[in-house]
Amino acid sequence: MPWWVPAVFAAFVAAIVTLLTHRYVQDGHFPPSVPVAAVILTVVLALVVGWFGWGVRRYLGGNKADLNPIRAARTLALAQAGALTGAALFGLYAGQALGLLPERDLQASQRILWSLLWAILAAALLLGSGLLAQHWCRIPPRDRDAESERSGS
Repeated sequence: MPWWVPAVFAAFVAAIVTLLTHRYVQDGHFPPSVPVAAVILTVVLALVVGWFGWGVRRYLGGNKADLNPIRAARTLALAQAGALTGAALFGLYAGQALGLLPERDLQASQRILWSLLWAILAAALLLGSGLLAQHWCRIPPRDRDAESERSGS
């Protein structure tokens, strides 16, 4: 998956959520603050995605004895899912923050904006971890000239 797919997805989600949050705030409501547990869970998920991607990278670099091909394929799927989930969360939290910015002078909105900032950073970590793990799962192209010399062609 190219890097721009999660980027466009995050921008789309952020635009929609910004409009909805702005409307919600105009009606006199505030979005809830992001729980600390959600931020911690997102960071843990980013670390898990990175850990599995690192295992595939070590194998492709010759530093690991063996790797089950099914595990490698699942790691790639996990990396892509992590990147898209990180993009969705980034868009959600960034959209809420942008929609709440006009009310940043209120003490209640400042507390919510701080929680959204931490959540945005955690989502960016998950997005980046997914993209990096996906990159680590890329198999280097075969050298056709060296392959044909070995086969005698």
